[in-house]
Amino acid sequence: MSLHFLPGLGATSALYSGYSFPFPIHTLDYPGPPRPGCGFDEYSAFLIQRQGIQPGDSLVGVSLGGMLACEISKQVPIRKLTLISSCTQRQHLHPLLTHLSFLGPHVPWGRLQRVARPLPGLSSARKLAVEMFREADTDFVRWACSCAADWSGLAEHEDLVSIHGDRDPVFPIHRQRVHHAIAGGDHLMIISRRTEILPLLLERHGGEG
Repeated sequence: MSLHFLPGLGATSALYSGYSFPFPIHTLDYPGPPRPGCGFDEYSAFLIQRQGIQPGDSLVGVSLGGMLACEISKQVPIRKLTLISSCTQRQHLHPLLTHLSFLGPHVPWGRLQRVARPLPGLSSARKLAVEMFREADTDFVRWACSCAADWSGLAEHEDLVSIHGDRDPVFPIHRQRVHHAIAGGDHLMIISRRTEILPLLLERHGGEG
């Protein structure tokens, strides 16, 4: 059994660089979609093959990575599904972001990456977010923005746990059921609140890897 960690939109495997686990984990950096116009279902099948995800493996997904983890679990029997700052239904996304999702494919992501710089005074979490964004695959970011609003979601999973911040503006906590609420946690809490999230992951996945 393997434990796979999926980063969020605009993030890379560096998202988990501040975490130390006493067991092996598998991280990934998102490649662009296998073909134009594919949906989350086809992309997840692509990831399953590329990442070598097998029945009985477990997944941890942050934000968009949680959505893809849900989609993967519909195609492969996943043992444990852990979502951080994520959701199981597109309706959990903030309504304004849903309405603006059509703009995603038209944003000049490559140009934004070239000008993005960590500014003085930024928190370490936001500095890392900027650095990861500069390295992200723009084809993937553009594609993911166009697909998120049409995602079919996940109806249920026998072993799903959600870790969520009560100040998350992307997936407001009141729009869904969560198992571990992080007081004051925002959408970047995977970086800024490691000391609270790591023990939860160790308790849940300590016997795996």
